[in-house]
Amino acid sequence: MVSGPVVASGHVARFYESDTSLVDNVADFIRGALHRADAGVVIATPEHRAALADELQGHGLNLAQAEADGRFLAVDAQQTLGRLMRDGAPAFDLVSDVLGTVLDGAGHGGRRVHVFGEMVALLKADGNGRAAIQLEQHWNRLQDSRDFLLFCAYPLGLFNGSEHADELRQVCREHAAIVPAESFSQLQDEIDRGQAIALLQQKALSLEAEIARREAAEQQLREALQAERVARRSAEDALMVRNQFLSIASHELRTPLAVLSGQAQLAVRRFVRTGDLDPARVSQALEAIKGQADKLTRLIDQLLDVSRLDTGKLALEVSEVDLVPLVQRIVESARPPRDPERLCFSAEQPGPVIRGDALRLEQVVTNLLDNAVKYSPSGEQIEVSVGSDPNGGAEIAVRDHGLGIPRDRREHIFERFYQAHTGAHRSGMGLGLFISREIVELHGGAIRAEFPLDGGTRFVVRLPAHASLSSAGATGSRQSSD
Repeated sequence: MVSGPVVASGHVARFYESDTSLVDNVADFIRGALHRADAGVVIATPEHRAALADELQGHGLNLAQAEADGRFLAVDAQQTLGRLMRDGAPAFDLVSDVLGTVLDGAGHGGRRVHVFGEMVALLKADGNGRAAIQLEQHWNRLQDSRDFLLFCAYPLGLFNGSEHADELRQVCREHAAIVPAESFSQLQDEIDRGQAIALLQQKALSLEAEIARREAAEQQLREALQAERVARRSAEDALMVRNQFLSIASHELRTPLAVLSGQAQLAVRRFVRTGDLDPARVSQALEAIKGQADKLTRLIDQLLDVSRLDTGKLALEVSEVDLVPLVQRIVESARPPRDPERLCFSAEQPGPVIRGDALRLEQVVTNLLDNAVKYSPSGEQIEVSVGSDPNGGAEIAVRDHGLGIPRDRREHIFERFYQAHTGAHRSGMGLGLFISREIVELHGGAIRAEFPLDGGTRFVVRLPAHASLSSAGATGSRQSSD
């Protein structure tokens, strides 16, 4: 560490707190060169050049004669810097050309050149600390080919704040010696210097602790903001699901209610008009009413099942279930009277027996069969089979040759409220496959969709021979969980 005028080191950086202190040090540096018949070059601001000239002339130096002899040159730092820059950074070829020419001229006749420059301070003051360090590096490269002493200066205030710590370290690494600010270098007593160093170390530790505290606070703030964003997204998703549910539910529930109301009103008008009830028409109306009432019941049951699933209260009545007669009965009840051959059932004998909830499994197969009928053109065969899977469990498959599912929608078909077919084919609330998957998984099984090359869809349900039932869903008897 150097505390006075520097003449021995190749590249020195001086940090200063007042212009007066800087001018005094630079004057000592240049005066020493001129007294030894060497050369001095000053690349500084107009204010510093004027103050330095007054200081040198006050010590009896004839600057005009030294300048005429080529031993003294003072140039503007900002103008010179402008000649060195390319694309916002100092370019070494320009530095070598411009500054090299100045150094060669001042060093004519074997004179050693003392250079004071504050172009780096201007770059730092403009917020371009990276360019300042690059210029320091270019000065070092020039010293590889020329013998000169370089004295750089930075106002200490330019590095005020922890965010400048890395740049300060980089600046120090580019110099052979560092001169601290005058508040330290002017201390003469070793005790005072030791005390100043101890105080600086204490401030550094305090600053590091404060930085760590602020970084921890900033991290907590980032985590809180992230949590808030996640919570907001979750709330927005929940709101979207709610709105989607209300839209779908109102549409689907309104349709059977309209039919029920229409049939009842029609029957009332006929009775009022004729005073009599035609048994055929009454039977027809009651059948329509019963069908729509059954549809309403299924829709409401689906909504209740979703609520039970969300709260983990979907109850299973566990018993031994022989799947072949169970699935066969579902197929028989679903056969259309006009086209009974449309539903084809096959099963291995003896069929697989599992432990599970017969009514819930019936609900799954019914959902799959309803979908197959709904999305199959009239007359296309639907194949239902029951057998064993390769792992010794049971496999139920429902295959249709209908519309199939668009490739870009296949990964979503088991999601709540999702409908792979909209428009003319929209029907239901998009809950059948979602509830079916949940029921199958409560039984320890899995459900998947396959898409045969010849079209249609094949849903496959696999259940373990002795299902490992979910503890949330398994009970000894059926319960009401509403």
